Amino acid sequence: MFWRAAVLVFLVDQVVKWWATHGLTLDQSVPVLPPYFYLTLTHNTGIAFGLLEGRGWLTIPLTLCVAGGLVWYQCRHTPSRSVQLLTGLLLGGAMGNFVDRLRLGYVVDMFDFVVWPVFNVADMAITCSLLGLMALQFVGARAPETPTAAGASEEPPR
Repeated sequence: MFWRAAVLVFLVDQVVKWWATHGLTLDQSVPVLPPYFYLTLTHNTGIAFGLLEGRGWLTIPLTLCVAGGLVWYQCRHTPSRSVQLLTGLLLGGAMGNFVDRLRLGYVVDMFDFVVWPVFNVADMAITCSLLGLMALQFVGARAPETPTAAGASEEPPR
């Protein structure tokens, strides 16, 4: 599940970015559902939400560490299918933006909801992954403890 999710997100992200680059004009908005949603091709040279404009290269070593950690975790553990899916989304999204930074020096963005910075498929996958992983942590922390067998002591025998 991990690898399938990662590869699928990466491929969809790259295809949509290719389409946007070849079908849209830089910084021109195409109305889809005005006044709420437009397609606007932008080049993000910063990091998330356009912060640190021109310093997006700072994410390259971080992305390599995160990707390595995700692959290591998948090889060393047997996470649940939901964790495999969510970490696969994270890896696919991270690698989609990573390839843009290496190849182009910026990340291609195109989805514009006007009240939010312009973003792409990789950004959606990363955001959904992180929200899902946080939700799993929250649910796991709230899960009731497994009841002990009737008459069994919770303390080890002496």
